[in-house]
Amino acid sequence: MKMKKTMVYLEDEQFLLLKRKAASSKKRMSEIMREALSRYLEEKKEKLDYFCFVGIAEGPKNGRTSEQAEEILKEVLK
Repeated sequence: MKMKKTMVYLEDEQFLLLKRKAASSKKRMSEIMREALSRYLEEKKEKLDYFCFVGIAEGPKNGRTSEQAEEILKEVLK
């Protein structure tokens, strides 16, 4: 798995709790953070409603934007 390095600022208490969790689970702090972030993002992905804005804007004259909305969204969200 290819990874990117990033920097995260934590509050003192967050850091201490994370460090304690890492020690008790024998995992690296970064691994715990990736797992937590994955769960958070998966939860948010389920709640996203990409179709909530369909129909709120005017498309091109004589266009078929409303009929093609689903195809357009699928292409944009790839």
